[in-house]
Amino acid sequence: MRVLRSLAAVLIWLVASLLLVLSIVLCITILLLPVGVLLGLVALRLYVVGFGLLLPRSRDIEKGVRKQARRWWRKSPLRDLSTKRTRRRARKIMRLGR
Repeated sequence: MRVLRSLAAVLIWLVASLLLVLSIVLCITILLLPVGVLLGLVALRLYVVGFGLLLPRSRDIEKGVRKQARRWWRKSPLRDLSTKRTRRRARKIMRLGR
């Protein structure tokens, strides 16, 4: 899935680059200046979309944070303590970490 998203981002960047070059050429001619400006804005928007595809999804980030918290909890000395108060505190900390 990650490879497909990266490939889509590269293709979108390629299209955005072509649109940007075309918009620069259109901006050079005075009569087509408004069209060139609008095309340039579309190209910049496509760059943003392509960059967004390269970033990890928020769902994946949350999953990684939960995984690290579980790993920390397993290694934590708080897990070995037997008092109820300490367990409650640790559970509260874990809930806040989600």
